[in-house]
Amino acid sequence: MSLKLLTDTLESLPYSLKEQVLGYARSISAVAPEIFKEAGVRRNDKTEDKLVFLAGLRKLFSIIDSNYWVIENAGAILEKQQAQFSVRIGGSDFSRGGDYHSQLNTLRKELNNYFIEQGILDLIESRNYSDLVRTIQNEH
Repeated sequence: MSLKLLTDTLESLPYSLKEQVLGYARSISAVAPEIFKEAGVRRNDKTEDKLVFLAGLRKLFSIIDSNYWVIENAGAILEKQQAQFSVRIGGSDFSRGGDYHSQLNTLRKELNNYFIEQGILDLIESRNYSDLVRTIQNEH
């Protein structure tokens, strides 16, 4: 169920991004028994579904956030050295302040706001999956 919900949630994303996130979620599903064991929590479907779904959202945010910061930091470093930083591929501008950079920043903010609205920001920011499983279990 959680992979189905995650797949539906990611439906409008580009194929390669969607597959990265779903592949990661599948890997978390595969190692879920070990995560539950490490957390000292008895495995149940509801908690595992939430774990896999949240892991997917976490991965999505991580990909978007890291891409944003690569562009942001590269541009800031070059700006300090008074160098121009402009990357164009075809008609797309991948520069700091360009369309792609702005879209990433908007998406980062929207995802963060969604996490806050849904009351899951603390779960997304959990240090590790054992802590996440314990927190999810304690909520039930």
